[in-house]
Amino acid sequence: MIDIGLTRTAMPLHIIYMCESNSHPCQILDSESRYTYINPPMIELLNLAGSSHIEGKKLSEIPHWSSVFADELHGYYGKVMENKTTLSLLVTCAFGRESQIQTYIFKVQPFFDDDGNVIGSMAEARRCKFFSPIQYIDNESPVSLSTHAPHNYLKSRDVEIIFFIYHGLTSKETARRLGISHRTVENRLCIMYQKANIHNIYQFREWCKDIGYDCYIPPAFIQSKIQVID
Repeated sequence: MIDIGLTRTAMPLHIIYMCESNSHPCQILDSESRYTYINPPMIELLNLAGSSHIEGKKLSEIPHWSSVFADELHGYYGKVMENKTTLSLLVTCAFGRESQIQTYIFKVQPFFDDDGNVIGSMAEARRCKFFSPIQYIDNESPVSLSTHAPHNYLKSRDVEIIFFIYHGLTSKETARRLGISHRTVENRLCIMYQKANIHNIYQFREWCKDIGYDCYIPPAFIQSKIQVID
């Protein structure tokens, strides 16, 4: 790896054009993990005023929640450059203008100069989407999870019960995960069934979809972190 002080003006124009036309967030960092270039979607993702506020800086120097992962990410970028290989990171953090916690997959790869020397790293971020075998055979599309509750008339405990029951856990398994009694789960489900005028688990799942809770995950069940994925 050679440190030649990668700058935006030194980058090939076709790389800039490629990133500018990409609808997904992109970034290019030099060998010291300083931002050299970010495209408009990345500016939105990091909730920045513009690219000029970040170029030449490290993640730890910008006002964004992900800066708490600066050292960890710096280590991953270093491995990518050292091993000349691609690495995918599942990053869960508060992103966007609304600082809403979301999960993105950052595909990080080495950035080469014209002589084949590694002079930095390049990454593209995509919103993580989830897809089950049943959704596949039903010709449904992958979905992104949301921590923004579609309604506010349900109690937080009911929402947590809905999450586990909708995703196939039994009442006993749900009770164990929530640290409450099995009877409490059954009673809360019974009340929800009565209010929604439903009578079985199949109608319950359809009701969850109708009110927008099929893609919802309670904030208590999601935490900011980084995972390496294959």
